[in-house]
Amino acid sequence: MAKLNSGSNFKKTFLVHAIILAALAVLPLFLNGYHQKLAVEAIILSVFAMSLDLVMGYAGIATFGHAAFFGIGGYAMGVMLKFLFPSLWLGLILAGFCTAILAFFIGFVSIRAKGIYFAILTLAFAEVVYRIIFHSYNTPLGGSDGLVGVPTPMLHLGFFDIDLRNTVNFYWVAVAFAYLSYMVCKVIVGSPFGSILSGIRENENRVPFLGFNVKWSKVTAFVLAGIFAGFSGAMFTAFKTYADTEQLNFLLSGKVIVMALIGGIGTLIGPMIGAVVITIFESIISTYFRAHHLIIGALFVVVVIFMPKGLLGLFARKDRNNNGS
Repeated sequence: MAKLNSGSNFKKTFLVHAIILAALAVLPLFLNGYHQKLAVEAIILSVFAMSLDLVMGYAGIATFGHAAFFGIGGYAMGVMLKFLFPSLWLGLILAGFCTAILAFFIGFVSIRAKGIYFAILTLAFAEVVYRIIFHSYNTPLGGSDGLVGVPTPMLHLGFFDIDLRNTVNFYWVAVAFAYLSYMVCKVIVGSPFGSILSGIRENENRVPFLGFNVKWSKVTAFVLAGIFAGFSGAMFTAFKTYADTEQLNFLLSGKVIVMALIGGIGTLIGPMIGAVVITIFESIISTYFRAHHLIIGALFVVVVIFMPKGLLGLFARKDRNNNGS
């Protein structure tokens, strides 16, 4: 009976994924050029928000400097494409390597602190990275002007190439990137390591008695989150054809926290939904209001008060109420 239920659940999950991917695949055909670009940005930022969920939602580690990894990943991709070799694959590898090193250093140095003290330390390190790149005027990074003129590469897939200068092509690649990232993170949180992270979130003091090293588990989670944030930053730069210090700014760190909380942390898919919602919402209200950040802040306050588990938690509660009735 258990095997039958398992097989049925697998078929149901496969069908749901297939329907969602099919819907996403045809979506750009019904959008104009501006909305196609907005969709690409939203999808890339959804991976960024999901990466934060690995540490904040599953390990219970608050961080205020997550934009540092997004920005460094973007600059790594820009340097690769503009100065080294026009390869998206090599750009992603370089972005992953650089962000892994940075995340390991920040995590290793900061991990002894807990709670708000850890969060402030990550913010301080992120600000140092921001200031270093902001003042790098006489380097290829461009200082406050950013790294501009990044060429959009061709994506080589063995027997054929994909021209990423076409927005629709980039959209499909972004969907594949987001889906693969989600599936990898799903495997991570569903593994024994994911159970350790959940244990740390629920009761950090008990985990050592089970034979697990809390410090290194936290650092590993921090590095994994940094790598996925770096990947998303790299894809963002490849799409926008530039990397600038706004990708490192603490405001982006705050925005990604808002995305994750609005969608629902500890779910992976929730922060992805939150990123899409915030990106679209910001695009709409910025057309009519200059102080759109204030409106997003107000929305965040409303969600925290009335929907503490985010949009995904709201829908789950409705399902439970319907089942109960």
